[in-house]
Amino acid sequence: MTDDADGDRIRVTVAITDDDSIERLVECVDDVIDARIVDDAADSNPNRRPPVLRIDVGEVTPKQWDALELAAELGYFDCPRRVDLETLATELSISKSAVSQRLRAAESTLIRAVIEAARESTADSSSGSRSNSSSSTDAEPEPTGTDGEPVAEPEPGDR
Repeated sequence: MTDDADGDRIRVTVAITDDDSIERLVECVDDVIDARIVDDAADSNPNRRPPVLRIDVGEVTPKQWDALELAAELGYFDCPRRVDLETLATELSISKSAVSQRLRAAESTLIRAVIEAARESTADSSSGSRSNSSSSTDAEPEPTGTDGEPVAEPEPGDR
């Protein structure tokens, strides 16, 4: 995922092999922001397959995993959602904010794991050189904490 210098656009690259899923994804995202497909890789290269990545999920805590599993089973990640945080909180016998925190922490951990695995895959496929064609050379570096880990930006509603 990259953004332009003005912060007006975000490009997200996904690989989905099912046409119906692609359409549903764009419809769901378009409900929130102005989304469009700018390149259909299947049209340009029908033999192209997304890389298979090994994802380390070991950093997701058991409580976070339970919240993720329940959310997925009950349709929290569906578009439109079939269940809300209140229902998940009731099912898990915790507060709504605790469910939200667990899901956000787990999502953040998993997304970082996917990005890291993709970077490793890209580095492996380019004979050890790090290649990231979607990032700009003049992009600002990601803010990091004292431990060197990325610092999460607050959600617009959290400020």
